[in-house]
Order: sequence, then C-alpha cells, then structure tokens
Amino acid sequence: MLDAGELPVEDIALLAKREGVRPRDAYQSHKWFARRLAATARSLLVAASTPADASFWEGYYRDADCAGLRVLDPFMGGGVMLLEASRLGAHVHGTDVEPVAAAISDFQGRLADLPDLKPTLDGLFDKVASEVAPFYRAEHAEGEDGRLLHAFWVQVIDCAECGHRFDAHPSYKLAWDEARGIQWVACRTCGDISEVGLSRKSVQCGCGSRTDPRKGNLSYGKTCCPACGHAERLIDVAPRTGCPPRFRLFAVETIPAGPEKSYPTRERRIRGATERDVECFDAARARLDREIAVDAGFSVEGNIPSAGRFDDRLLRYGYTSYNQLFNARQALHMGLLARALDGIGGPEGEALRIAFSDHVATNNVLCGYAGGWRRLSPLFSIRAYRHIARPVEINPWLERNGRGTFPNAVRSVSRASKAMKAGSEPQREGPVVPVPSRGRGAWDIRCQDACDLSHIPAGSVDLVLTDPPYFDYIAYSELGHFFVPWMVRLGLLDRSHLAAFPLGQLASSLGHDEAERIFAEALTVRLREVVRVCGPRARIVFTYQSLDGRGWRALAQALGAAGMRPLQAWPMFGDGGSGPHKHANSISWDCVVHCEVHGNARVPDYGDRSMAAGTAFAETWGDRLTASGHRLTAGDLANIGHAGALMAALADCRVVDTPITAQVPVIYPTGDAGPESRRIRC
Repeated sequence: MLDAGELPVEDIALLAKREGVRPRDAYQSHKWFARRLAATARSLLVAASTPADASFWEGYYRDADCAGLRVLDPFMGGGVMLLEASRLGAHVHGTDVEPVAAAISDFQGRLADLPDLKPTLDGLFDKVASEVAPFYRAEHAEGEDGRLLHAFWVQVIDCAECGHRFDAHPSYKLAWDEARGIQWVACRTCGDISEVGLSRKSVQCGCGSRTDPRKGNLSYGKTCCPACGHAERLIDVAPRTGCPPRFRLFAVETIPAGPEKSYPTRERRIRGATERDVECFDAARARLDREIAVDAGFSVEGNIPSAGRFDDRLLRYGYTSYNQLFNARQALHMGLLARALDGIGGPEGEALRIAFSDHVATNNVLCGYAGGWRRLSPLFSIRAYRHIARPVEINPWLERNGRGTFPNAVRSVSRASKAMKAGSEPQREGPVVPVPSRGRGAWDIRCQDACDLSHIPAGSVDLVLTDPPYFDYIAYSELGHFFVPWMVRLGLLDRSHLAAFPLGQLASSLGHDEAERIFAEALTVRLREVVRVCGPRARIVFTYQSLDGRGWRALAQALGAAGMRPLQAWPMFGDGGSGPHKHANSISWDCVVHCEVHGNARVPDYGDRSMAAGTAFAETWGDRLTASGHRLTAGDLANIGHAGALMAALADCRVVDTPITAQVPVIYPTGDAGPESRRIRC
C-alpha cells in the first residue's frame, strides 16, 4: 500500500487531530518536544504491511502485523515511530544524538513490563514528603492551619537611575474567576493582595494606595521605575548588576490542612505572604545549606552551556548555572527525593527517576501562572526558554491539587504503562477500541549519531521510518539540556553530557546558501549510512516540513547523493498545536516522502518543470483536502508544493554514473551485530 501511496489521508487526519487535542497516555511519561503523532506512525506501518488491494482500516484495527520486519529510525527523537513499530511486532533500531530523547525513548520500550508504582511511591511519602511538609505549612483562614498550594514570587529591580527598589509585576492582577466575577490584585505599593470584583479598575489597599489591576511595572520586556519613570529592558538588568534575577515572595495560595481532597478553586485562598510564610521558606534554605555543607553533590550541578547556542536569552537574563533555576525550597525537595531514589533499583527505580526528571519542568523558577485557570504553567509549555518575572512555586507533594507535583508525574508514568498494556486505538469518532497485541521484537535504542550505524548488519533493514531534522528547526538539544543535570544526578545519563550540547546536531540558524550546503552535506553522510544497512527491497519513509524551499532543496540533494529515489509523496496532518511559533503561515500538514534504495547518486534538477509540478501538486492536494472539510494555511500549501517539486526534481535528475559504495567508515568504533536489546550507552 505504501508503494501505491493510496492511504485515506483525510480520515487519518481526523485521528491525528483528535490525538493533537488529547495526547496519548503512552507518550506522556516524560516531556519531549518533537514527537510525531502516533496515528501517523501507525498509519505508515499499517500501509507498509498491508497489500494495496486490502482494507486499510481492517489493517489498522485488526490485521496489521510487522513481525519479522526490521525497522530503523535514525533520528528517533521522542521514539513514537519505534514504539508503534514495536507494538506491531517489529524488531526496532533507533539512534539519536540527543541523550535525553534516547533515555526517554529507551524507557518507553519497557513500559508494558512496569510493575505497580504505588507501594514504592507510598514509601517515598513516608520518607521524603513527611520530611519536607513543615516547609509547606501555611495559614489557610484566620487562625486556621493549612498547607501551601502555590507560592508567588516577583522579580525585584533596583532602578539604575534612582536606586529605588520595586517589583517587576507584568500586571497587578494575579488571578481571576470569570464565573464568580472576582479577581485578586497585588497592591502597587506594599504588594498585599485584595480580592475584589472583576470589573474593578481601581483597587484601594489597606495601606492607602490605589492600584489599577491592568497596569504593572513591566510591559513587553521593559521595566518602568515607579519612582522616577526610568525605563530599562529586563534583559539588560543582569549585565548591569552582574547577578542572576532576585525574587521576593509576595503571595501564596493555600488549601485546608488535614487529609487531602480535591479542592475547587472557590475553596482555595489567595492572600499576601506573611512573616510566617517567609520563615517557612527561610527554614528550607537553612536546611539546604546544611545538606550542601555535608554533601556538595546534594544539589544539581552543571553550568548552562554558552557555546553553540541558537538562543542566548537564558544567559542574558543572568542565569549561568542550572542550580540558579531552582529556589532553595525546590532544590531541597529535589535533593532529598533524589537521595531517596538512590536506594530504589529495578524497573520501579527507573520509572520513578523518569517521573522525577519530568517533574523538574514544573519545579523551577521559569514556571508561570495561568491566572484564569488558577494553575501553574510549566517550563516548555511553549517550546522555548522563557524568563518569568513572576514565577510560581508548587507544593511538590500534593496528590489531588496542583499541576506538576511529583505524585502526578508518577501517575503519568503509570498511565503510560497501563496504555501500553491495554493495546487499544482511538476511532475517528467514538470510544477507543481494543486491537490485537503482537509479540514484541528486539528493542535496540542508542544515543549516537546516525553517521555510525555499524551495530546494525549491512543490508538487514526492511523499513526506515523517521522524521529527519529540519533545516531550520527549533534547537531541541538546548531545551533538552535542561533535564541533563538531574538525569546525570539520578544515573540516567553519563556525566559526559553535562558540559555541552551533543555533537552531530544538524539544525541551522543561518538562512543563507552556505547553511543549505552544510546541512545537505551533513544529512547526506547520515543517509548514506542508512542506505548501507538497508536491504535491496527496503523502503525509506519519512515526514518532513519546511516553509523555506532551501530546506527541501537540501533534502533533495541529500536523497540524491545517498542513492534514494522517491516513489510517492502525500501530505499528512502532523501538528495542530499552538504557541509563539505558530502563526497564519505555520505548517500543520507535514509531507510524507516514500523512497526506495536506487544505488546510484542523483543530482536533483530544480528547473521550471519541477517548480510547475510542485505548484500543481499543491493545488491538487489543497482541493482534495479542502473538499473533505480540512483547512490548510498558506504555509501548508507551500510545504506541499515543495514536496511535489522535490519529487519532480529527482525524477528529472541527472544520474551520476558511479554507484554508491556501501562501506562502514573505519573511524567508527565496532558495534554489536544484530538487534540485541540493550540500555543506551550515555
């Protein structure tokens, strides 16, 4: 069915869009940034194992079987292609230069064998949660004990002009409840919190000051001193002071003490921070200092790499080491938890370490607060580092309240395990349905560059299913490196990954022709190694997108130079997400390119015929998908057009007479032959 290219693209898109709204539990054990949709991966695998005249949907829900197939993903990222291939019985090989992605993907292959984590989690409650509980005590109502849900911090600025110290509030409105018609407002003078009607545009505090909730001292990244009016970009404060950002605890959100239950927002209380709240935090800081005095490795270590960065904002805001991204109470909690996990081995220990690593993304000073939802907004809720001038801190041991607590992270791992054991698939409409389980094949996941696949026997791979690096894609290794220090501390990664980003990154932040050439040559090296391990009838299938035609041209050069010939191409819905990287020209429809191993190098011909073919290809698919009720942006149509032009350019190409020689470069270390399952070498 793949060779024919006759997939029900329109209906598969309905599954993909459903998954985009409600991500599959199987892939929620740990955050990663560039996962393909499971519906896409399964659809391509079904098409690869289903005859052209058979029913695609019978294969999808019943008949598909990849037993005996050897599947490779040389750029595996979050591991979706491989896990879906494994579910259908294939032997899988996966590589990626990104150590965090490799560790997560490797762990996913053992999810179906994971035991119940609750007994071990209960032991951690007794050992760690009870020890840190005093640091999260807080008064809930007048004279009534409670516990902390959220602690609100705000960056403190000393004016460069007059020296006045002020809080860098982006607005004085902290939270609001549309249904109840109320809002919580911080006083512009003393910082105390007032609960007032949502329509109020002026709030008088007990200190006598009046505050407009809509205003603040920070707007579009620029602070304004309330005393003298001096303006300064927030990103310029650290270069001036030579220090990382400083924060002040100004408010808390609390819930009642006693046995925890799920509290609706109306039963939570937001109030100004008191001396007692500050004392609880200071006690945590004193305890952290004592722990570090005894054990210097108690807290996370590692400088934030400065070399090879695409985005230097984290450094420019004043952060130079990873331990600066956690306040003292957060660092104490994680240090005590990590020490407790040191004594837990086996599958439970690995699963809890993965949960810990994911939990770090909600337990740092780069987390914001979604005021209308009354919940924490994690780091990487958008695919970028964001400096947060008003960060929020979660009580990490709550079970039924709050977003991103450690028990919640453990539950995500448990749900992922349950999903893998259940063996079910969503329908285009209606509930999920059970699907047959296949015997799992070999599982071989490695943290290494695809330019070295010497551990895979030559000519042994039947199907390459991958999502190669995009020409101008987001530098995920910069984002992923945030997780590295704690993964090193937990023993999930080797210390060699601390100092720098991994080698072998193909992303380019440069938009000129030289960058296109460098990208094409680097990708060619990897694809030639892929061709070496492919069997004579192997198929190479990948999804790709690039708004810039240079990305597609670089891909065409690499495919041709590696001896791959495209047979088919078609669009598939790939990303319905939102965020600062999504706009009217964004791409939601990837293109699938389906290739065979040709054996001779080819030089693509991007002449007028190829460009006209690309335009016609985009128009045909645009009309077909629009007629089915799908919406395409200008970026989608441009991307589809680039895929059509690539097909034509490699059809009207010049074939280089010299065949490509498949050989293992002698500089590569000798690998293990065969698909022997093993832990990643990180």
